[in-house]
Amino acid sequence: MRVYLIPVSLTVSMMAPAALGNTAPATPSSVQTSVLQLSAHSQSLQQLLGKPLDQQTLSQIDELSYQLECDLLQLGTPAAAVAEPLESLHQAVENRDSNEVARCGGAYLAAVGAWLSGRE
Repeated sequence: MRVYLIPVSLTVSMMAPAALGNTAPATPSSVQTSVLQLSAHSQSLQQLLGKPLDQQTLSQIDELSYQLECDLLQLGTPAAAVAEPLESLHQAVENRDSNEVARCGGAYLAAVGAWLSGRE
């Protein structure tokens, strides 16, 4: 079975809260919870990238990258500087390219760290 990925930047823009009809403003506590969740999942990614990138670790990173996408959706549409590295990570994992996964994962972590710092 072949699975096709929709670029994260496209899914993020398509599924932004306003596009879903959820126009109610997020409460400060829900935003804080989402930020903490994104931070925790990003930390998990960092830990996985520190391991040998065998097939099992790549599968874990693949699952985690989708969770990171959901975390970002809860916070609203992120800047392309965050969505593009996450999409690159998705593609690298799909291609099972360990070197590219490490590079793209590092780029994503740097981008999301900067984006979260700007939110504070």
